[in-house]
Amino acid sequence: MILSARRPVAPATQDEPAAPEPDAVAREAEAESTVPNETGEKPRAARSARIVSASVQDPDGRLMEREKLLGRLLSSQGRGAITRAADQFLKAGFDFPVEQPVQLQLLEHLDETLVRGAIDVLRGIVVKEPPLKRPIFEQRLRRLEDSAEEESTRSAASELRRALRA
Repeated sequence: MILSARRPVAPATQDEPAAPEPDAVAREAEAESTVPNETGEKPRAARSARIVSASVQDPDGRLMEREKLLGRLLSSQGRGAITRAADQFLKAGFDFPVEQPVQLQLLEHLDETLVRGAIDVLRGIVVKEPPLKRPIFEQRLRRLEDSAEEESTRSAASELRRALRA
C-alpha cells in the first residue's frame, strides 16, 4: 500500500520569514475555533495533512504500460512501425482489444497470421456497427487482396471487402 501526504513545511531562507511549525499551526487553528466570530458561530478549524492510500488495483503499473503500448500502436504509421508496435504489445503479454481502430491497424502488420485474425475480428465488428474509417478500411483490404503472400489472406480480405459494400 502506498501512502502520501502533504509536504512538511520547508525551512526558511534568508529572504523568507520562518514558517511556523505544523504543531503551532494546529494549535492556532484550534484556539481560533474556540473563539466565536461576529455572528456568534464558531469557525471551522483548518484541515491538516491528510493521508491517502493509492489504488491497489494496479500495483505493478501493467494498466499504464498497456495504455502506453496501445497508444503507440494506434498512433503508428507505416507497416514497419505498426508491426514493431504490435509486436511490443504482444511481447508485453497483452491481447489486442476487439475494437475497430486497433484491428484496422493490425491489417498493416507484416505477419499475415495476425492480419487474418484481424480480418476475422473485423468481420464480426462490421456486422454490428458500420466501419469508422471506411476509405482506409477498403484501401487496406484492397492492398491485401492484391499483394498478400498467402491465398487465404487474399480471399479473406476479398470477402470482407465485399461484405463492406453490401
